[in-house]
Amino acid sequence: MSLGAAPGRVVIKIGTSSLMSEGRPDPAKLDALADAVVQLRADGVQPVLIASGAIAAGDALLLTPIGERPAHSRQLAAAVGQGVLFDACRQALAHRGLLAAQILLTPPDLTHSEHRDSARAVVEESLASGLVPVVNENDAVMVRNNDVLAALLAAALGAARLVLLTDVPGLFESDPRRDADARLIPEVLAMTPEVERLAGLAAQGLGTGGMPAKLCAAWIASMAGVPTVIAGADSPDVVVRAVVGKPVGTLVHPRTPDKELDLGRLWRALGAPPAGRVVCRPEAVAAVRDGRPLTLGHSIAGEGAFTANAVVDVLVPGQGVIARGRASTACDTITGMRQPTGTTVIHHVDYISFLEA
Repeated sequence: MSLGAAPGRVVIKIGTSSLMSEGRPDPAKLDALADAVVQLRADGVQPVLIASGAIAAGDALLLTPIGERPAHSRQLAAAVGQGVLFDACRQALAHRGLLAAQILLTPPDLTHSEHRDSARAVVEESLASGLVPVVNENDAVMVRNNDVLAALLAAALGAARLVLLTDVPGLFESDPRRDADARLIPEVLAMTPEVERLAGLAAQGLGTGGMPAKLCAAWIASMAGVPTVIAGADSPDVVVRAVVGKPVGTLVHPRTPDKELDLGRLWRALGAPPAGRVVCRPEAVAAVRDGRPLTLGHSIAGEGAFTANAVVDVLVPGQGVIARGRASTACDTITGMRQPTGTTVIHHVDYISFLEA
């Protein structure tokens, strides 16, 4: 199968439930992924892999019962399992004549200026040297999720496409695990809060993502100008089909990115599902349009019992959600109005406007 014109770099993220079986990397699933990498490289594509599963692999090896482990047990599991996961990927690629390069990153590595250029350079040098970068979130430091990391990396690399492989065929109008008649959404023209509401709750397992995390990734990639495909890992030839643009899963179209792309701002505002809402007065619309901070003076109430530093939606009654960002203060402070009206609720560099230009 020829891809025709090479689409350039692509970031491919495969989730824990799509790569692991009984706490171990599944050889058949790894073989399918490695075969796709060979196909893509033969057609001039530079794939970057992001593989989840370190926590699941480590969890299976630790003999201490979960209830007796320390508070940072997931970080410990990641530290134990990371080598297992990478070695399985390395061997699958080596059997096909390819050399893997292990790269552990965190979102600050891609969003802070002192790290970003260095992190991007090592990935680019790996590709230029003919290696296959195998990236993972450095969960031994802090457990987040690889979906958001994949989106940030795709944006940093200027990737032609982000592919998120999961255990469901794509985004549905309702949860396919609960609704046998759930319909697949083949295409999303633009990410909106309404699109998010279509995502049913993902089955809980050893992963840290689920569909909400994939939608966060789609938001970030979309705002950065990168198309995203969310698809089932067990679909035939799913990786190649997703990269070439053949119908598979759900394609989320990108927006036109800002000329001065700020990955840190995208991460802070869109890196987690909203934990609540700040209900604001109509004057908040002008503040968001002008790029000014949102204050208690703009606010009517908080909804959702969120804490400071949580991601929240900014809602103006009658106009819907006008922005999303990371709150500087907790919900009860907003509702109780126990601070001066000029107190900042969301800093101007910590939210993304959803208003039309």
